[in-house]
Amino acid sequence: MIIKLLPNRVSRTYLGGHRIDKLRGEERPDGFCPEEWIASVTSAKNAGSTEPDEGLSRLADGSPLAGLLSANPGLLGKYDRFPILLKLLDAAERLAIQAHPTVSFAKANFGSDFGKAECWYILSADPGAHIYLGFREGITREDWKDCFERQDIGRMLSLMHRAELREGDIWYVDGGVPHAIGGGCLMAELQEPTDLMVVPERITPSGRIIPEARLHGGLGFERMFDCFSYEGRSYDELSRLYHRRPEPKLNTPFPVIDNTLTDKFSMWELRVSGHAGFDSDKPAAAVVVEGGGQLSDSDGSVEVKAGDGLFLSAGRGVLRADGELRLLIAEP
Repeated sequence: MIIKLLPNRVSRTYLGGHRIDKLRGEERPDGFCPEEWIASVTSAKNAGSTEPDEGLSRLADGSPLAGLLSANPGLLGKYDRFPILLKLLDAAERLAIQAHPTVSFAKANFGSDFGKAECWYILSADPGAHIYLGFREGITREDWKDCFERQDIGRMLSLMHRAELREGDIWYVDGGVPHAIGGGCLMAELQEPTDLMVVPERITPSGRIIPEARLHGGLGFERMFDCFSYEGRSYDELSRLYHRRPEPKLNTPFPVIDNTLTDKFSMWELRVSGHAGFDSDKPAAAVVVEGGGQLSDSDGSVEVKAGDGLFLSAGRGVLRADGELRLLIAEP
């Protein structure tokens, strides 16, 4: 079954979003809804938010995808809940430095069966676009905590590796690894289905004050430093572990994220000119990032265009794509 979803923009503390609008043929200035959450059964944890359902994807009739999956567990196959979250993320400024919990840390401290490992697939990058990822060698908890107490953001950034971005890059971010996305890029982000994080930066680059509850995530200012992994690496080692640059082929499903990076999720790219097929029995989140056409399976077909997000049910068999389009399919 192919389920087309309503747009699902989510508010964050950083500026962005115009590239997502442009993908859909719309022109709007950057704002503070820079992310599109696709096939999401995960609520956004925005401090002070009055919208408890923010982040949850909805069907064409406005009802929540989570409700449909709960009432029809066969759509998820062997899974009790949909164990991934796919996003489009458009950063017009550098995001605040942050880290996400590992599964073991999340279970012990947040009562969650999932951490928040994530993977970034760069769809476009301005000249000079970059990320910060992972500690350099020799950094200690005391170094990092001192930076936080002084709010020495320049030093914080200098303790991490800086990597220039190119369209087509993939970077994996394991739990505990400090990171910050620089401005000037649009990416597809695939992650575990939580919004858990700690943030050692009190004010965003555009001057927004981050609420204290969002900084420590409920852990408190001492325990938040337990969330970070202080294992330093050289840049070459970091790249070998976490960076890939796939070369997808036309009309052939290509694994752009696979088990050489992580066993938590995978992503396939389908670049279609004419028609192509994708055969899988897993539930999936999908998004069209270029062009348009028609997607079909044994239950029917839907017309799609750039920016459209979809949920693909388990046991659907062969997905057929017709037209001129670029489709990303994310699976557990």
